[in-house]
Amino acid sequence: MKKRNVFAILLSMMLIFSAVVLATQGGSNIIKDVRLIGKVITQTYENYVDPIDTHKFILSGIKGLMSGLDFHTVYFEPKDYEDLKTSTRGEFGGLGIIIGMRDNILTIISPMEGTPAYRMGLTAGDKIVMIDGEPTKGMNTEDAVDVLRGEPGTEVTITIVRVGAPDPMDYTIVRDIIHIDAVPFAGMIDDEIGYIRLARFSEEAGAEVRAAVDSLKSLGMRDLVFDLRSNSGGLLSQAVEVASVFLEPSELVVYTQGREERSRRNFFSRWGNAFDEGKLIVLQNGGSASASEIVAGAIQDHDRGIIYGTLSFGKGLVQSVIPLSEDGDALKITTAKYYIPSGRCIQKEDYLDRPESVVLRPELSEEEKAEKKEAVGDRWWEHDVITEDDLASDSIPKDAPIYYTDKGRKVYGGGGISPDVFFEPERLSRFEIELERRNMFFAFTVDYLAENDEFPPDFKVDDNLYRQFVDYVLARDFEYKTLLEVRLEEAQEAAEEMGYNSEIYEHFDIIHVMIEQEKVKDFERKRDYIERGLRREFVTQVWGEKANYQYVIFDTDPAIARAVELIRNEREYFALLSPSDD
Repeated sequence: MKKRNVFAILLSMMLIFSAVVLATQGGSNIIKDVRLIGKVITQTYENYVDPIDTHKFILSGIKGLMSGLDFHTVYFEPKDYEDLKTSTRGEFGGLGIIIGMRDNILTIISPMEGTPAYRMGLTAGDKIVMIDGEPTKGMNTEDAVDVLRGEPGTEVTITIVRVGAPDPMDYTIVRDIIHIDAVPFAGMIDDEIGYIRLARFSEEAGAEVRAAVDSLKSLGMRDLVFDLRSNSGGLLSQAVEVASVFLEPSELVVYTQGREERSRRNFFSRWGNAFDEGKLIVLQNGGSASASEIVAGAIQDHDRGIIYGTLSFGKGLVQSVIPLSEDGDALKITTAKYYIPSGRCIQKEDYLDRPESVVLRPELSEEEKAEKKEAVGDRWWEHDVITEDDLASDSIPKDAPIYYTDKGRKVYGGGGISPDVFFEPERLSRFEIELERRNMFFAFTVDYLAENDEFPPDFKVDDNLYRQFVDYVLARDFEYKTLLEVRLEEAQEAAEEMGYNSEIYEHFDIIHVMIEQEKVKDFERKRDYIERGLRREFVTQVWGEKANYQYVIFDTDPAIARAVELIRNEREYFALLSPSDD
């Protein structure tokens, strides 16, 4: 029998068997559809003009099937699966960013503090549109991680689009070994208010948080600011362990729910509350995801504390890895979603807003279909990129469904955790972005400390140090383009296309000169920011990251300052934890 006929027969038998299995689970046309797949494969294999690598041919079909689902459902070839297991076990060379998908574009969920990406000023919400000059369109998170990781000491350039920035920006980052402590800092803000920063939900997160609470209580802590900002999550078991520190025994923390009702799994707090008295404020932002949202949501739903900040990321899909054969390949499939005690689903539904999605959803109107039409062109990322208005977090998301806490307080669904108190952090100007992107604070501090090393952790930036920094920056051809300059260049191009009188260009030149004069003043306008940046680098490089928290962050972080004010105002604090008619 010819080899081609054997291949066709075997393939048909396997597909028919699969179709019969699936048909018993529902799906009226499944047998017909699976037979269609078999016909397409066998006809192409038998009649294509050139010989076909059958293995690669089948793999491309598998990946095509997966592309219609969410970005986390992927097929792993043996090497990819082994890399996945290795990356979850040990250290690796990377940038220090957690990435996900938002608006079908690779997006930074959060930078990890103390890493190369964090030091260069990358922020949650930055869209990665190119890696080493190659567009990321169509790339899933696993593909991106594979490209971004590499040998420590090597470079990679990512191009990001940021809300409010006029143009894409290139960041050339040197890879480093990424190792992050679960609790990088715990300390006392004052005699009675403690602070714990949880950076990730690694294997020891629950134990480290519990130990930090016990330590701070021994120092007199009565109230606590618990910082989950830019914490992209981690292990579900540790989300339960951390929530157990703040909740009563046997309270529901989270449940997972698959397509079938019987697939529900409940997860309860494990033991007595380690922090059973005192006011609790949880800080979160758009980079707080997954396990962070489980903990914040459980605390909110059980009225244990106040959630403060911005709407969280909305990452609540549960994946299961299923080995497929002895060859070592596997399938990672999204099998469930996370739900917090009030019944809210953490996951935002935007992961299905793709033209190629095959997941059954309510029919969209023609207007909605038009809005979700895929973008084309060189600047493909401009389609559906979030705007300043979209990011405004001083209100509940539109049409958000209402749920209720244990005490009957209204809370809101729609994905992510809506805070009880909204706090919008300052957005960096292009001037500030460029100072961070070009490592000006870091480089100046390194050079300065080579000749001067006497700095107490509570030092202040004097006029002399400030002036030296300004001279240092200007001597390095520091340039940046403001939004006004971009708009002016666009106006000039339009004037040229329309053939306007040459006199108009004289006015453009005058405006350009005026803009440059104003940009020189940015050093003075942003002096507070410059002084904070210098204090951060000097204290961190001389005294370490913990001193940076104690002497700089506590002194300059507006979210922490506002949380402390709220804790001290008992009337306002407890009013926020009471049901309201509004």
